[in-house]
Amino acid sequence: MKMEKVKPLNTKFCRYLRAKSPYGGLEGGENQWYLLDNANTICWCIQSAGGSAPDNGFVDPPHCVEGRSCYVAPKD
Repeated sequence: MKMEKVKPLNTKFCRYLRAKSPYGGLEGGENQWYLLDNANTICWCIQSAGGSAPDNGFVDPPHCVEGRSCYVAPKD
């Protein structure tokens, strides 16, 4: 079985999205995202301090992107 090389996602996520992988790595904000195991990664919003965003929606990488009412672009 051939292992695939993990690539960073090119999506710009909300600057308030944070995550912790089951391997102990903290991810989010302006950092590149390497979600090796998205099913086991714990995500939260630092604005709402929980698993739901200020708009009461889900907090996870596919949802915390441009176009959402509570989205704030990362600093360049």
